[in-house]
Amino acid sequence: MNYKQNYHQIILVLLLLTFMISMVAPTFGATVVLQNWDLVDSGKHLDWGGSTAYQSEFNSSVTTWNNYKSGVIRKDSVLNLKDVTISDYSAVDGKAGVTSSSGTLKFNKYYMVDFNTNVRKNVCTHELGHALGLDHNQQGDVMHSQVTSVCTLSANDKASYDAAYSNY
Repeated sequence: MNYKQNYHQIILVLLLLTFMISMVAPTFGATVVLQNWDLVDSGKHLDWGGSTAYQSEFNSSVTTWNNYKSGVIRKDSVLNLKDVTISDYSAVDGKAGVTSSSGTLKFNKYYMVDFNTNVRKNVCTHELGHALGLDHNQQGDVMHSQVTSVCTLSANDKASYDAAYSNY
């Protein structure tokens, strides 16, 4: 009887350990990839100005990042000077969007016009990620180098943002 009771206790402990490890696994081993620049100011804010034909998708991407770290990305105002200017351009250059270290974030209407809403949100979220200091990461991430319909932050996106945020 004692052997059977010990056996059940060991199985229970192993199950609990397996459960606990599986709860930690999504963030364990996340890949962090950062650029050598960002557009975040010394107050740890990214204040944007300007406009785009894809304003709804851009606003959604601001919400996506701010849902993870509240209040970092803000619309510029009289009190908050703009760190980045958003705008549109049109060119056959193979890029749906471009973010520069000089403070511009541009969406390419030549390609964006043919994308569905989720793909446009992906482009906006991805380009804001560059403005936050993130570089390209793996397939399935918002920060993957290819245009996709991924609109939610992955463990890699979050880990990279955490690392970038600690450097601001």
